[in-house]
Amino acid sequence: MLSKAELSPESLSHVIEQSTDCVKLVGPDGSLLWMNPNGLCAMEIDDFTALGGKEWASLWPEDAQPMIRSALAEASAGGVKRLEAFCPTAKGSPRWWEVSVSAVRGPDGVHAGFISVSRDVSQLHADREALKILLSEMRHRLKNSFAMVCAMLRTVARGHPANTEFATDMIARISALAMAQTLFDGEAEETDLYTLLSTLISPFRESDASHVELDCDGNYEISRREADVISLVIGELTVNSTKHGAIGSGGTITLSARAVDIGGSGRHVIVWQEQSDVAVKATSRSGGQGLNLIERICAARGGVFEIDWQGSGLVATLSLPRSA
Repeated sequence: MLSKAELSPESLSHVIEQSTDCVKLVGPDGSLLWMNPNGLCAMEIDDFTALGGKEWASLWPEDAQPMIRSALAEASAGGVKRLEAFCPTAKGSPRWWEVSVSAVRGPDGVHAGFISVSRDVSQLHADREALKILLSEMRHRLKNSFAMVCAMLRTVARGHPANTEFATDMIARISALAMAQTLFDGEAEETDLYTLLSTLISPFRESDASHVELDCDGNYEISRREADVISLVIGELTVNSTKHGAIGSGGTITLSARAVDIGGSGRHVIVWQEQSDVAVKATSRSGGQGLNLIERICAARGGVFEIDWQGSGLVATLSLPRSA
């Protein structure tokens, strides 16, 4: 059994040799000096002498070599550099590796080289790829479902005035979500806030009755979760404005977005401000539940949604946490 007293340089070297990960020592010039036995097995290397002294980066596929050289350069400045890259074994078996690189210094503090630990994450990578394919198929089906539901709503409302208002409202909300989803085609998990807001208000920027201005302070990356909340909020506000506010009655809407730091936490602050040509006569209506629903959705995502009614229209503010 190991004890602290037994942790001599010799015993530590035996521990490293027995590590299940691929452990390598690399010289200050980037040359491969040593690899532990289990590392040789994982890389399917029969004879290390054929590789010893060669540039470590040159043993990787060409597209991964810049990453390896960059990792060595960054590690030499201190700290640990981590990366994930593809590299087949010596016998051509495909493998994905999670790699850490850190500098080694001698007793005098002089840079003596690097130690690198590589872990086979091929199965994890395969699982992630399978999940991406599944999510892509689900998104494709979701967009088809959006289109089918909107078509069904139009069919139900046709010839029934009592159903038309409800169908119009729901189609607008569903369309807002559908437009947001179009920004995440392929494997993209992020989009920028300006592109999302521009897409959501594009149908109204060309309206003859109103003018919509977008003031977005730079391009900020947002996740799919953030985009869904923002799309629902803007969708609800455009629906209400079309029926009761500046979009339907004429006027100006200013939509602004900022990335701010509040209490050490990054947040998106999005403000929708209406200047309608018709004075506000009521700030609520019987049976109106859309804004209450939006408040609940925002709260569930850690956001805050507030409305300030003014004589010429409302000012709605959404404060939403930014993804790490």
